[in-house]
Amino acid sequence: MVNFEVINTDIPRAGPYNHGIKAGNFIFVSGQVTTPDAKTIKEQTLAALKKIKKVLEAAGAHVSNLVKTTVFLKNISDFKEMNEVYQEFFENNGLSEKFPSRSTVEAICPLPYGLVEIDAIAVL
Repeated sequence: MVNFEVINTDIPRAGPYNHGIKAGNFIFVSGQVTTPDAKTIKEQTLAALKKIKKVLEAAGAHVSNLVKTTVFLKNISDFKEMNEVYQEFFENNGLSEKFPSRSTVEAICPLPYGLVEIDAIAVL
């Protein structure tokens, strides 16, 4: 059996999963989605990124520890607006050049109002 630490916060969960898993020097952050009050792709992207930051902080890490993210967009046409918020988020957290690697794909979000979901991997 693999030895790992479960990371959970006060972020609501929609099913049987943990917000994050800390295994060795790695932190795997489950896909984070928006809140019902966020309507636009920009608001939803920022909400998901803030949740990732919260999970990382609960694990004793910072967004600067991120090495990989995956962005799932309901509409790939929202890429430009999502990308603007994504870049601003990392720059506001002191990472103007050190962005994590990223994949972005079009996918269906499990929430009916969801436009974006983002998961992440960090290294301590």
